[in-house]
Amino acid sequence: MEIRKQKGKQVGRLTVTEQIDQKHQEDLQRLRGFRLLDDDFLTKCFEGDTASIELVLQIVLEKPDLKVLDVRTQVFVENLLNRSVRLDILATDSTGAKLNVEVQRSDKGAGRKRARYNSSMMDANLLKKGEDFDKLPETWVIFITENDVMGKGLPLYPVERCFL
Repeated sequence: MEIRKQKGKQVGRLTVTEQIDQKHQEDLQRLRGFRLLDDDFLTKCFEGDTASIELVLQIVLEKPDLKVLDVRTQVFVENLLNRSVRLDILATDSTGAKLNVEVQRSDKGAGRKRARYNSSMMDANLLKKGEDFDKLPETWVIFITENDVMGKGLPLYPVERCFL
């Protein structure tokens, strides 16, 4: 049993029921602090849940017919010579496209170059040796940020690859 204290004085002992209730209240308080922008919470919420990530992607990409076949969280993509990446969410849709969703609370690390790097790491690991480049599936990198990191007051910033 735990001993209750009031301003440094021992008042009595907590019953088992009171201890359980106190622990429950502490857990509830911790849960109130969780948000989907927290990596650990996001991972648990979307882990293996194709329906949830499908809904998010349908809304963000404005593709109501998008179907997600597979979703994995915290996917490590290794680069043997340089920097590796850990993708928050990697989904595969019904067309074979690969979609990386990154959730970022901090403005730092949510820029275009990180998206470009994630995209290149995905591409580099999607073909086997000797496989034709035409087999390379479409890839999408989607950053969901807490703040407007581009600073133009828009809810969505499409960034496309282009060849000049």
